[in-house]
Amino acid sequence: MAKDKILSAKLKQQEFKTKSTQLKTQKIAQLLEPQFQQSVEIDDERPLLKISNFKDYLPEENVQNIINLKLKQGPYKLSVTPQTTYLAGESGHIAAFNWRHKQLECEFDVKEKCYDIVSIAQRNFAVAQKSCIFIYDPKGVEVHKIRECKQATKLEYLPYHFLLAALNQNGQLTYQDITQGKIISTYRTTPSPLCLKQNHNNAILGIGDQMGVVRMYAPNTGTSLTSMLCHKGGLMSMTFSRDGNHLITSGSEGTIKVWDLRTQKLQSQIGVNATNLALSDKGVLAAGRGTDIVMWKNCLIGDLKTPYLRYKASSMICDIDFIKHEDYLSMSTFDSYEQTVVPESGEPFFDTYEQPDLQNKKQRLETNVKQLIEKLPPESISLQSYRIGTIDRTSKIIIEKEQKKQIEEQANKKIKKQKKKMRGRNKIGKREKLKELERDQKQQVKWQEMLSDALRVKRAEKEKKKIETKLLDRLEQMSSKEFIRVVS
Repeated sequence: MAKDKILSAKLKQQEFKTKSTQLKTQKIAQLLEPQFQQSVEIDDERPLLKISNFKDYLPEENVQNIINLKLKQGPYKLSVTPQTTYLAGESGHIAAFNWRHKQLECEFDVKEKCYDIVSIAQRNFAVAQKSCIFIYDPKGVEVHKIRECKQATKLEYLPYHFLLAALNQNGQLTYQDITQGKIISTYRTTPSPLCLKQNHNNAILGIGDQMGVVRMYAPNTGTSLTSMLCHKGGLMSMTFSRDGNHLITSGSEGTIKVWDLRTQKLQSQIGVNATNLALSDKGVLAAGRGTDIVMWKNCLIGDLKTPYLRYKASSMICDIDFIKHEDYLSMSTFDSYEQTVVPESGEPFFDTYEQPDLQNKKQRLETNVKQLIEKLPPESISLQSYRIGTIDRTSKIIIEKEQKKQIEEQANKKIKKQKKKMRGRNKIGKREKLKELERDQKQQVKWQEMLSDALRVKRAEKEKKKIETKLLDRLEQMSSKEFIRVVS
């Protein structure tokens, strides 16, 4: 009877495990279905964020900044500053306008496909076009052309280092110094990149790919600093917090996750399918998909269950972003540009030294000169940014050895310049003959070394054999008593 009870208990345990695994697989299949992804269930009791509801309670200045522009040559990519907005359409329509004073700064048609747009120093902006990257001034005049960066789809600007980062379709990342016009570094990242975002705290770039992996890069290292598996499917969008300690990602399986970068662990998640993410200075998260945008107020703490506000756009959303130090959310769609109010989203306190957009022309020139003087080198970009400014307590001997090694490596890498010669003495045929002679000489030296080594081995073997034969001869000549004495 005892044996039957043990068997029955084991069978019950196996049945329970099989049922639980079946339920889990069913839930995963439901989550991966596209129908379930589109129908996201959130509290319907929360009212939609409508412009008409806020107009009666807002001051006139805020009501005037609620914008809804109808455009034709979409979809559009977006780049917003505290004073101007930049738009780039796929068909080639580029525009820049001052949203505070409602003035159009420039508008032109490139007649070429545009992938991304970003604002850079001195109110200029860079556009990733089909052929290469173009840089324009505030009036829309072409200033520079970066031909080395071809087929770039994503752009990011590092303001303290004056670096423009461009990501290619094939995963090639390039860093270019805008002040010198030189490319600092180029290397391959991932074969299938989907999104590129900057951590404004330490200037490290995060790249998400189709495998759901986020990799961190810096211009000093050719390989990724860290990598995190965030989602099982493709990574649709990502954002970093203002302090640089949190990462928010959205995957194709229909989830939004909040990660703690200090421990690289999951903090919270919610089953919402979002194609665009934006995070404000005060931690308000906006997630957009289709024509709907859902916002959460305390997402960094872990409160993703109750949404803060919702908004419905006029058409399919392409890009969203919060305006720094303002309570506005800007978005670009297939056929419009919209800007709405989001209360308690912007940080009201700002530093005028780091906010040149709200200054006069003279103040801007002064700040630009100061920023150029205080430009940070690309070597200062690292995950451990807190170490910059601390004392290096290593001994002088170790530092001198490292410096000597670096100097030797640089000297070995240098290419010898060819001397200029008279006519006919520096032809291609003669150069090739000289190269062949050098190769032959090197091969001869190698063969001589090999032969000398082989001769040494043979001589050593002969000497061993002679010594062994002498010992054997002596042993044969010795008598048994003498042999015992030698052994003892």
